[in-house]
Formats: sequence, structure tokens, C-alpha cells
Amino acid sequence: MRKKPTAIAVVDFEHWFISCDNQFGIKPDIKKWADEIRANYDVKEIAFFADFTNPSLRAELDRIRNISASVFDTQNPSERIKKDFTDFIMLDYIYQKTISDKKIDTYIIFTGDGHFSSVVRFIINKCHKKVCIYGVINCTSSMLKLSATNCVEIPSAKELQNEFCGPIITWLDHVEVHKNYAEGALKDVIIQKAALYGKVSQKGIRYELEQMINDGYLYEEKLNLSKKKSVQVIKARWQKIVNDGLKQ
Repeated sequence: MRKKPTAIAVVDFEHWFISCDNQFGIKPDIKKWADEIRANYDVKEIAFFADFTNPSLRAELDRIRNISASVFDTQNPSERIKKDFTDFIMLDYIYQKTISDKKIDTYIIFTGDGHFSSVVRFIINKCHKKVCIYGVINCTSSMLKLSATNCVEIPSAKELQNEFCGPIITWLDHVEVHKNYAEGALKDVIIQKAALYGKVSQKGIRYELEQMINDGYLYEEKLNLSKKKSVQVIKARWQKIVNDGLKQ
């Protein structure tokens, strides 16, 4: 059996949590991610960094501690100066590791911030180690991605499709059966009804709806209600949806 490369992982949990919430209304799947990197690397440590004075982040502490005991609260102690210290503390931690632990083969850095490009280049060019960047899709600096040995963006398009596509198709199928396009096929109505049916977030439904339009599964059409009134509705290309296995 091939020996796994040794690694440490450094996580900007604020980036992960807030980016996922803002875009999709979902929480990070910490265990799934940890299992993934442990399957590929001999992970010596996973260190999580965030300002846990944020109530939403603080509520995730138990889930984080189920994965790792290395949790660093980066709250700013000053009440006068509003500044985020997470990046500075993470960077210092990474640089210290490059000095203190020469046996690490790969640095796994979970962040989307382009400011980390310099430390990534330092690790690769000066320390002759590999850097794997993890970041949230659409929220990861292009410069950072290009500077790394490799980059993985999560959640994947397939994971988002699995989470949000089904409720959209189910609602549009309902609209198709009842021919209720004027009311049921409006974008905002689809988002609301699909989220309600699937018990998922409207943010995620909105995102996946746009993806399905871009991918050609759905299309927008002008529906005339009268000579003077029309609405924009969304319809499905059912044959393409069935052919690609999105609907049985």
C-alpha cells in the first residue's frame, strides 16, 4: 500500500461557514471534509480558526471539536478598533509550522483569501512542499488557486445538484401537470415552493435554479396573459432532464 503524504490542515472557518450560508443557506459538512482529507493524507493536525464571538460560528464549536481539539478563537480584544485578526493569526501559525515541523509533506489551507498567496508560494518555492487549497466555490481568489499545487472548491456542482435540483423538478412537474404556468412557474414562486417542498434553503434553490437555466435544463419564456399583460415564466426541457438522469 502506498504511503500517504503527511499533512496538516489549517481552516479559516469564517470563510467556510459564511460563504456557504450567504450563497446556499447551508452549513459546512465538517465531518465529510475531514474524512476526505484523511483518506488522502496522513493528517497530523487540523486547526480551526474563527472569531467565535459570532453566535452562528459559536454554535458550530461542538461539531468542530468532534473533529479536532485544535480550535483558535481569533476575536479582536479591542472595542475601539474593528479589525479581523483571523488572517494574521492563521498566517503566523502556518509560518511557525514551516519552521518547527520539517516532516510535513503537504499543507492543506482552507481559505478563499488572496492574501494567502504569498505564504503558499513560500511553502512551495522555499520549503519545497506541496499546498492544497480548499475553498468555497465562487468565493476563492483566482490568484490563490493559481499559486497552489492544487485546489479543491466545495461544495461541488454535483453536491449542490443533489441537494437542490430534486425539489425544483418536483415543483415544475406539479406546475406542468396542472398547467398553472401563470402563477406556479414564476421564478420567485418556484424558489419559495421548491424550498418548502424540499425543506431546503431558498438561497440554495435560487442558486441551483440559475445553474439549471445556464445548463439548459430550464428556460425562460414570455407568457401573455392578455393583450397588455405578460409575465416571464420558467419551463423545463423534460427530455434533457430525463436523458441526463435528473428525473426518473
